[in-house]
Amino acid sequence: MLKILWINPVGTALYDEHMLGILRGIKRPDVEPFVTHLEKGPDHLEYHYYEHLVADELLRVVRKAESDGFDAVVIGCFYDPSLREARELVSIPVVAPAEACLHVASTLGHKFSIIVGRRKWIPKMEGNVWLYGLEKKLASFREVGFSVRRMMKEPEKLKEAIIVEAEKAIKEDGAEVIILGCTAESGFMKELSRRLGVPVLDPVVIAWKYAEMLADLYRNLGVAHSKLYGYEPPPIDEGWLK
Repeated sequence: MLKILWINPVGTALYDEHMLGILRGIKRPDVEPFVTHLEKGPDHLEYHYYEHLVADELLRVVRKAESDGFDAVVIGCFYDPSLREARELVSIPVVAPAEACLHVASTLGHKFSIIVGRRKWIPKMEGNVWLYGLEKKLASFREVGFSVRRMMKEPEKLKEAIIVEAEKAIKEDGAEVIILGCTAESGFMKELSRRLGVPVLDPVVIAWKYAEMLADLYRNLGVAHSKLYGYEPPPIDEGWLK
């Protein structure tokens, strides 16, 4: 049985049951899902400063997951906070939604569009598209005008707003794949794919399935992220790893 930990990188349990319900509905029979959150911090990461506030504890939770025997970890935010730092610190696979969705989307169509809550989010997410080398696959960003808090409170209105902007992305921007650019935009994947006539990628579903694949590779074949250059861990003798 594989064990995978989904970390909500926020200081609240508000999203835990929602995420766990989704994961239980999509997980493989041989995978046991766990969901946790941080002990302190804001209840969303819409601001760069908030990412900074949670980084230390988030990385501690990732390291503890490895010592507790988890086969993979998912950092559950589409900003992919502290992803590279986490991969420096552990050997188990560490997955984040944006990277997973972008790579999957690039295999499903010529170009993809990302549906975000607020325009504020776009610079960070666009930077990640470039960081992952997929800028030529990006058709557009489209915003629905929802904060994370509003997404959780008004899921039906959120779904209809996503449909409006996704249709524009398909017709006006040439998108062949739609990525939902927030883990709070979850639970609509099948319905939206059917209504829009193109693949719609739910970041919770895709990140989880990506983690299952990488957990398989790690446990059965010993394959995980390279430690040679980019993810080389800090030297223990420098005294900063505790």
